[in-house]
Amino acid sequence: MRPSLLALAALALVSAAATAPAYSATTQNSTAPAALARAEVSDTVFIYVDYVTGLDNVINTIPRAQFRNNITAWAKFNPLFRVPTVLLGEENDYYGTFLPEITEHVTHDIHRFNRRQISGYTPEVAAYLASTGRKTVVIGGISIDNCTLHTTLDLLRNGYKVYVITDVSGSNSPMAEADAIQRMRDAGAVTTGWLSILTELGQDFASPQYGQGMMNIIQTHWPASTIGVTSDSTPDGHGLQLPAGY
Repeated sequence: MRPSLLALAALALVSAAATAPAYSATTQNSTAPAALARAEVSDTVFIYVDYVTGLDNVINTIPRAQFRNNITAWAKFNPLFRVPTVLLGEENDYYGTFLPEITEHVTHDIHRFNRRQISGYTPEVAAYLASTGRKTVVIGGISIDNCTLHTTLDLLRNGYKVYVITDVSGSNSPMAEADAIQRMRDAGAVTTGWLSILTELGQDFASPQYGQGMMNIIQTHWPASTIGVTSDSTPDGHGLQLPAGY
């Protein structure tokens, strides 16, 4: 008896399932969505965009106290993970000075680049990034719908994996901010909050290298990173703690 077309189709599906490679979370699959890639410290560069006093005062899509809290948390990534860091922005009568959160905490392996163009991906920055051999960029800055947006798009056009920290990157227009975030996602960037990318990079609270530093940032800044009143509801009243023995 000749097999029916339905039977042949079913056989083909079973055969394909048996031979297809299983997806692994640790496998970097070029066809997988960008959001499934995992950021690794050893492959990462940080870019801080235009955190200067002359631009900070126009941000109103996030409450000011929350914004400055989140910027401080993001600035503390630099001394914790100690990766190559690009600091964009210039100090003058128009732009003012770098925010104190940046000057106090962003201190490791800094490379400052001035520019006239909107995008921070200048020839000088491109050459520096290439020299690091790293292909992942974690970026945040002012404003998300202008300099941070265009820098991100240029990084993506040139083959970098880009993680945009949205809650450290405000604007003065909710509509423009939403459009910018959507455009970056459509282009292949991963948009995330500072807490999410902090724990993705650090991975393990028991890590002797990053665990205590992650916990310090979270204990200090996470309760203030969202709108509204927060309270400590843990049984001992001491908030998040490292695992026993660490």
